[in-house]
Amino acid sequence: MVFFFFCCRSRCGAQRKRERGRGREREKVESGSRSATRVHRQGFERQIEKETDGGAAGEEGANRRGKRNLDRFPRRPRLVRMSYCTSAPMVTHTCETLLSKCEIPIIDLAHMGILLISGTERCPQKGVVKQVASKLLRALSEKGLALLVNHGIPECKMKAAYRALDAFCELPEETRAKYERVSPDNHGYVKPGMEKFSDEMELRHTFNVTGCGRILPEDEVHGFRSAVDELTRDFKQLATMLLNALSVGLEQSHDFLLSKHAHILGPGNASTMRLLYYPPLGAPVQGLTRCGAHCDYGTFTLLAQDCEGGLEIQTGERWARVGHLPGAILVNTGELLGHWTNGQLPALRHRVVVPEHCGRGRHSIAFFVHPDDDIPIEPLDTKITIANQETTPCRLQKKKRSVLTAYQHLQRRFRETYAS
Repeated sequence: MVFFFFCCRSRCGAQRKRERGRGREREKVESGSRSATRVHRQGFERQIEKETDGGAAGEEGANRRGKRNLDRFPRRPRLVRMSYCTSAPMVTHTCETLLSKCEIPIIDLAHMGILLISGTERCPQKGVVKQVASKLLRALSEKGLALLVNHGIPECKMKAAYRALDAFCELPEETRAKYERVSPDNHGYVKPGMEKFSDEMELRHTFNVTGCGRILPEDEVHGFRSAVDELTRDFKQLATMLLNALSVGLEQSHDFLLSKHAHILGPGNASTMRLLYYPPLGAPVQGLTRCGAHCDYGTFTLLAQDCEGGLEIQTGERWARVGHLPGAILVNTGELLGHWTNGQLPALRHRVVVPEHCGRGRHSIAFFVHPDDDIPIEPLDTKITIANQETTPCRLQKKKRSVLTAYQHLQRRFRETYAS
């Protein structure tokens, strides 16, 4: 029995030794295989590069001899990030914006019933209007702005307007001078330096389009009128829908504010569509900006812009960058909406600064919504109701001084803006 146990133990020990030996041999084989694979791949890649540098013949040879091996050992592609605005590689700047921090309300207008693309209009459901009105009122009261998506104005129309303005800015200075803005009317071309909101030099070209009936540079820039006419019609329709929603949000009839804006882009109304072009700068220049800090003069403003940065808004004592949401239109409050609501929808103070990558130009379209000229500017007898908040009355005792009309208010602001 003892002899049998000793024999079994000896056989088991020998078996374990043989298995350990096989394991070491297997590890050597696998290590050698990996080394050979690495050497083979490096040598193969050097061969492919050498053959590729030899011209078309080398390239054909590499493709013919290496297609199967390239599939086995694919090289990692080199990634180059491209700019949204240009095909040139861009350096990424890590700059936080309000949009990146999700601090700008985004309002979807898809179900509001305004079909701008087809040129038709249908009445939206009351529930949808109330929902949009509530979101809009909260956004304007808390932030002073919101981003509108699914608004129905196609991007191609805005790009056509950008191209038309670019073509106009390339005309000789004496040709552009024929279309300059003439006070008190706001229609026409405004060259850099004519309009100032700050002590800094403000570099931008603008062309204001109003309903006064003055001429457009169609003879010099073919297609200017068609690009402008289609866009003004679309922006007017969008503004009408927002006036409707604001009226509902103020717990008034749907045409409460619309009746005060009955002649948008017509005689007796100062609403304006402004095309803006900020030319690129070779390098940052001290004392030069794109647009100084200001509040818009009217009821509210609709702003479309390209991907070039620079728009900032004042939040308390600080300035914050807005950011860009492709295809969205920004709406912000103006002075008259603040007056009408006793400051519950205060005017948004904003500016346009020169970004770090100052070598690119910037385009935008601003649609300034104004009431009819004879509308008095005094607090409205209404109230603002926001979900989860107390109702705030919008009443003010009339001051002893006379109440200004919308036209008088605007002309006073123009005298300040265009003062030499």
